[in-house]
Amino acid sequence: MGKVARRGQRGKAPTVNGARRRAAQRAVQAAVQQRVGEVVRQAVEAALEAEVTALLGRERYTRRRAAPPRLLGAACSRCGLDWTWRGYRDGHYTRTLLTLLAAVEVRVPRLRCCCGGTIPLAFATVGRYARGWGDIQERARELAGLCLSLEDARTVLAWTSGQPVAGSTLQAWDQQAAAVAEALRQGPLGRVPPVVLLDGLWLKLLVETGERFQDRQGRDRPRVRCERVVLLVAYGVDPVSGERWLVDWERADREDQASWQRLLERLQARGLHSAAGFTLFVHDGGSGLDAALNEVSFGPGVLRQRCVFHVLRTVRAAVRGTAGMTREAKRARRREVLAAARTIWDTTERETCRRRFQQFAAIWRAREPDAVAALERALEATLGYCTAVAWARERGDTWAPHYLRTTSALERVNRALRQKARQVGAFHAEQAIAAAVALIAAHRHLAPTVLPAGAWTDSLEEALLVA
Repeated sequence: MGKVARRGQRGKAPTVNGARRRAAQRAVQAAVQQRVGEVVRQAVEAALEAEVTALLGRERYTRRRAAPPRLLGAACSRCGLDWTWRGYRDGHYTRTLLTLLAAVEVRVPRLRCCCGGTIPLAFATVGRYARGWGDIQERARELAGLCLSLEDARTVLAWTSGQPVAGSTLQAWDQQAAAVAEALRQGPLGRVPPVVLLDGLWLKLLVETGERFQDRQGRDRPRVRCERVVLLVAYGVDPVSGERWLVDWERADREDQASWQRLLERLQARGLHSAAGFTLFVHDGGSGLDAALNEVSFGPGVLRQRCVFHVLRTVRAAVRGTAGMTREAKRARRREVLAAARTIWDTTERETCRRRFQQFAAIWRAREPDAVAALERALEATLGYCTAVAWARERGDTWAPHYLRTTSALERVNRALRQKARQVGAFHAEQAIAAAVALIAAHRHLAPTVLPAGAWTDSLEEALLVA
């Protein structure tokens, strides 16, 4: 048997340099974008023509008298009549339309009456005088909810269409979300949470002083000053599934009793009650909030839980150390005290927590009396979660204690709101704060999963999609 000839070495494909590859990709991208723009234009024009056909009740090139006589719903600007048989198609006019995929020029149908007058139309596909379509408005609001600055949002929105959107237009689109914010705060609660976390977040707001001045361009402007305001937030938690959502909020000047009471009374009026399944408030122990909770009743059996994290911060601040201690040694002492204190709440049994505190006090009372005293004053207020877990166990539910001991879950929404506050610097109006809360709740999945019937949908359509 003869030998098989050896196969020659295979050669490698020639390399393509980066400049050539980028040029080829740009050419393909331009061709794709052109095709996409054409598809968008055809789809929008077809939808506009379909609206006119449905309005007139007859197809193109069909005699006017062929359709059944009925009201058109759009009166002639000359004779005032609105019968379908009087209207006919009268060509098109061109207008630009900016969508998320492409900027296109579409042909919009015209209607004319047989008397010679025009019939003004309001299309559902394209709003009157609106150059930005619904998809780009929704993406702009999504970017605002994700806390991008106006300049960054303009850059992102222009990636595919190549057409920048004015910053004032983006602001107007964003602030229309204030209507959604009002919908979230009205009507009965669509879902009553078993646990509500309460906390305050400080923001900056520009407030008019009543004076006016001329800016560098000679325009008459109101003089404003920057004030710190607080956003009081109520956050719902389901301790079985771990779901969390924004329930309500109140803009106030201070974290005082009157401000907290307004929020609590609205929650009560909207259906937050023990009879509906509400069990526990978790809060930071502020004096104004404590006073307000004493004034508003949410039914028998509602518990209160002082945030363990805030108590540990108080304990940390009370650690004094000894004379002559270095900064590093004092930090080590604080870490040691906190490590010993936090184990107190690693159980759901109230008596076990008390026994662990006694052990902690026996070790640290002589060395850190202020820290032990601070913890002793707040201990009973931090044990509400033990009772809540026991009650849930009697009903056959399993409540995870880490949802009940602290307000840490609120940091998710507070972190997003702080990020938004840093991005804007200072809010220019109350409406801007409401819109920011609504956008963050919608686009960071903090809105309630069950909402008042129609409230969210109707406001979303009216304020965000149709505008």
